[in-house]
Amino acid sequence: MPDPVLITTDVDRTLIFSPRATRQLGGGLPAEAVEIPGGQTAGELCRAARDAIAALPGHVLMCLATSRSLARLARLALPFGVHYAVAANGGVILVGGKPDLEWAGIIRRDLRGVAPARSVRALLARFAGLPWLERLDEPDELCCLALVDRAALPDGQFDEIAESCGELGWRASLIGRKLYAFPVGIGKERAAAFVAGRMEQETGVPPLRLAAGDTEHDLAMLEAADLAWVPAGSDLAASPAGRFKVTTLPGHCAAAQITREWLEASLR
Repeated sequence: MPDPVLITTDVDRTLIFSPRATRQLGGGLPAEAVEIPGGQTAGELCRAARDAIAALPGHVLMCLATSRSLARLARLALPFGVHYAVAANGGVILVGGKPDLEWAGIIRRDLRGVAPARSVRALLARFAGLPWLERLDEPDELCCLALVDRAALPDGQFDEIAESCGELGWRASLIGRKLYAFPVGIGKERAAAFVAGRMEQETGVPPLRLAAGDTEHDLAMLEAADLAWVPAGSDLAASPAGRFKVTTLPGHCAAAQITREWLEASLR
């Protein structure tokens, strides 16, 4: 068997795109819905990316690495299976759809002394009714999410929220319309390294690590990979520094290029 390959990839605006994101970014391709909450399409995977993933050989393992909560990750109906998945920005690792107990124990130890998620939600809920706060997402112990209208967000408001979150042991980030807060210390890069270590234990060989992502949540994971990709038109594509390849086109065209080049790298 060839040496193992581990692909750790972000999901939203890297692998799948909402119709809204496609209108904003361009790069449209024939695609199929993979997320339909309430009967409305919220996420699509292009057929070119689907076919490239389906063609990945057996020595390749793909791990979704998302900032989504477990509940939001469960909404996806992808046309391929994943043995590993990372949720809550690295706070949870799923193996065969179930939380990895070893990783859960590591996270519990790391979060001693960190305020519970309800404290962060209470902080954000203080702004309910203001025009910039559109809604709070469903409760989750490792991920707090609010949707905001950035045009209505007052200057300095996010910095104030980030400082208050920091006092609770949480780190806030503002990506597009999404205001996230995660406990300090967790990250996709740590979870990806754990999965790579597990693969090495099982195969006796460290895997070639491929990665893809589009925001600051992904940057450290990309830097730790052997080969990494960033979609054109994304936050990271405008970064002046980074050990990654920016795709030629945005949107679904970017996902098609990234997955095709995963396949090429795996076959090499």
